[in-house]
Amino acid sequence: MKLQSLALALALATSATFAAADTTLVLKPSAEQTKAAKAVGNKICPVSGDTIGGMGEGKTVIYQGKSVKLCCAGCLKKFAKDPAKFLAIAEASTKPAAHKSDAKKEGMEMPEGHDMKGMK
Repeated sequence: MKLQSLALALALATSATFAAADTTLVLKPSAEQTKAAKAVGNKICPVSGDTIGGMGEGKTVIYQGKSVKLCCAGCLKKFAKDPAKFLAIAEASTKPAAHKSDAKKEGMEMPEGHDMKGMK
């Protein structure tokens, strides 16, 4: 009995470790995947700094179970190169007092040539 309990505890601990390190990236999510993901709610593209919808409908990607909006298909490749960085930028842009200077205080670098247009 103790061996079964130990095996069960080990299995649960291992699965929890893998769940905590979710690095899943979906560049072309289905409608079901998008609905199941938690929306970050960003209105500014974390890659280009442009307003979502300013260049058409935009694109949605899912990283770590969170859906992030991008301004265009051109930003997909850049997002895929460093999804953790761009997710952090998208989440920071939804904070009430999010400014470029706030991102720097938190140790996040804004992409070169991107000024988070529309942020106040």
